[in-house]
Order: sequence, then C-alpha cells, then structure tokens
Amino acid sequence: MIRVMIVEDDPATGLLLRKLVKRVWPQAVITLDIDPVAALERWQQFGADLVLLDWELPGLSGLDILKAIRRSEAKTICAMITSHSDRGEILAARSHRIDAYIVKPFDAKQVMERLQQIMALESTDDNQDEYAIPLFEDFMEDCIKRGLLGLPITPELVVGIKNVREMGEHERMKLLRQCQVESALMFRMLHLANSSRYIDGPGVVETFDGAIRKLGLEAFINLAVEISWHPGSHIQHEYLVQKYFEIKRDVMSLIGILAKLREHVEFQIDRCRAACVLYPIAKLSLLQIMQAWVDSGEILDEAVCDDVLDHAVERVNERLHAQWLIPNVIRERTAALDYLPAGTVRKEPVIIRIAGLLHAGDPQQELPRLMARFGLGSQIDAN
Repeated sequence: MIRVMIVEDDPATGLLLRKLVKRVWPQAVITLDIDPVAALERWQQFGADLVLLDWELPGLSGLDILKAIRRSEAKTICAMITSHSDRGEILAARSHRIDAYIVKPFDAKQVMERLQQIMALESTDDNQDEYAIPLFEDFMEDCIKRGLLGLPITPELVVGIKNVREMGEHERMKLLRQCQVESALMFRMLHLANSSRYIDGPGVVETFDGAIRKLGLEAFINLAVEISWHPGSHIQHEYLVQKYFEIKRDVMSLIGILAKLREHVEFQIDRCRAACVLYPIAKLSLLQIMQAWVDSGEILDEAVCDDVLDHAVERVNERLHAQWLIPNVIRERTAALDYLPAGTVRKEPVIIRIAGLLHAGDPQQELPRLMARFGLGSQIDAN
C-alpha cells in the first residue's frame, strides 16, 4: 500500500492532487498538509513513499523540505509542484535529487501519467543489479518502455520565452517566429491545445499560432520551462550538437521548399510547416536520451548513436505519440514525408510528400505523377 504525502497550501490544488492520486492508486494512504512545518514533522515520524511538494509554502519552502528528506537518506520519492522557471532554482532542486516536476497549471491526465512513471522508475531501480555494467541500449529501452521521453530545447530560447511578456511587439513576434520551427515546442503545444482541458468543440488546433491563441502566453511559458527541466533537454555533447543542427537544417530546408511550392500552388502553408517541424521529433527525443546518458557520467559511442538514430526512430515515434496525443489529421501530414497512401486526395499531405521528395530524393519516381496534379513541372528547385 503506497503512502503519499501532499504538501500544498492552496486547498483547491491540494484536493485536486489528492483526487488524482486516489485515481492512480485507489488503496493509497494519503495525507494532505497545508502547514509545511507540520508536514515535515509528520514525515519524520511516519515517513512516506511519495511526497508531492509545492515550491512556495509559508514558513518552509518545498525546497527546504526536500533538503531535509534527502539529509535523512530515506528512500522517499519527491516531486515538486511549481510554476517556477528560474534556472538557478531548478538546478538547486536537481542538486538535492528531486525526482520529478509537476508544472502549474497542470493537466489532470498528465499528472496521473507522471505519477505512474515516477513510481515505475523507483520500482525498476530497486530491482536492478547494483553490479551490472550499464549499457546505453538498456538505458534507452528503459526510457522508451516507461515513457520517460523528452525533447531538446536550448536554454537561450527558454530564457527568451520567459521574458516574452516584457518584449516590445516587434521583438515578441520575432521570438514567436523562431518558436514556430522548434519541434519540442510545436509538439507539446499542439498536444496541450488539443487536450481535454482546452478543447471546446470539434475543431482541431493544427498550427503553432492556433495553439498560442488557444493556450495563451502563460501556458506557453510554463510549457517551455517544463520541457527544459527534462534530463538531457540541453544538448551539449559535441557529436549530439552536430546531429541536432543537422536535423534543424533539414527542417528549415523542407520549410524553404514549401515556400517555393506556395508560389505556384494555393495551400495551407502553416499546417504543412507544422508537419515538417514535427517530423523529426523521434530523432530529437533520441538525442535527448543520449544527452541524459552523457549527463549521468557515461560515455557515448558515436557508432551506437548512429545505429540508434537509424533503427529506433519508429518505436520512439510511436511511444511519443502515445505519451503526448496528437490528432490524426496532423499525424497524417507528418507521415506523408515518408509515405503517401494510395488514393490520398487531401491537398496538404500531397504537397508535403512533394516537399519531402524534393528534399530527400525520388528513387521511386513519384514526383512527376504528384506534381502533375497541380500542373507543376521542373520549375521547382529544391536548392
């Protein structure tokens, strides 16, 4: 029977967390404390398997309680509930072995999934042979199996996003244009905008601009910060940085081809751009896993890295889409870069397929037939 302690001074948030914990573990013994001093005393007397800590508490902060728990060397899993985005504070929590973050405002389904992931991680760690030699392939498989997948984002971009409210209109629009081609932001923004929390009708949010309008700047900022908290989100290893920018160049090349096609054919370029930006998420997630491996003190074999990027993409892609639900209409467009089902009549997937073939080559000679649909000839130059 799992023992869960919630330390949250906002009664409504505390009751919601209690309800979500009960949904995940119906037999859990749950305590809810508003007073952090009393909560710490209770933990010191009775302990707990999982502690959910609000960051800002009267008297003692969540970080203070975390430090006290870690000093005891007790095997208690700690998750911080926070809207904090200060990198120094994040690093302070990491230095005291915080196990997870739950970012406000949060989505109920995501919180329940995160709770299960946290406890699954602890269960796996308890069963590991302490003398086993760690292998990257095992580490990667474990991350995929348990859905511990993130996406890379640069700290500089996160800093800019945190300051977006203070920017002038021109500077803000420039930043948002940059964010439109960031795969991590596009993927997570479209997921959140189409989640049950925000959806208010049958329509699907299909573009970055649409997601911004739906979510607002505050949720956008919090989401960027949350992405940056994931282990391995800051790509630093030289070889991984090289791979990261290769992927970014491919995305920008596809977007450039779309712009050229748009000069000849009328289509929804924002939707097609989103598909191209989303296309490499599996490879980017693998880079994040590799960086997390390096950050843990292990050595990355470049040959293994290349092999993983060649062979693990499909499984990671499936797991990512299961973890962060993306509407089928968006997935169809993204998939068109690899394959266009026979009989496809919708314009955007065909345009995306043409862009993909112009970018990567056309060994099966698909292009003439597809381009003929729109009266296009050889006037489109991919370079």
